Amino acid sequence: MNFESLNINNSTIVFFEGVEYRTTQNPYVNDEGTQYEATAINRDNEQVLIEWEITHHDYKNLEDESDACDWDSPSRVIRL
Repeated sequence: MNFESLNINNSTIVFFEGVEYRTTQNPYVNDEGTQYEATAINRDNEQVLIEWEITHHDYKNLEDESDACDWDSPSRVIRL
């Protein structure tokens, strides 16, 4: 996948420290159950891992995961 082929219909688009990232997979809860994460790419097609802190105390029982995190505010972006 490349940056231009990803959009609001097939990716989660976020900005972190002024850089736009587009996920290349659906966000998932990490093994520790402490945050959501997903791989993504920036405009230069560099791969990163985006992390979001879980903000809903009962996220496991949500029907709609849109309330589990502040999806517009990732907590960290890690270059891979």
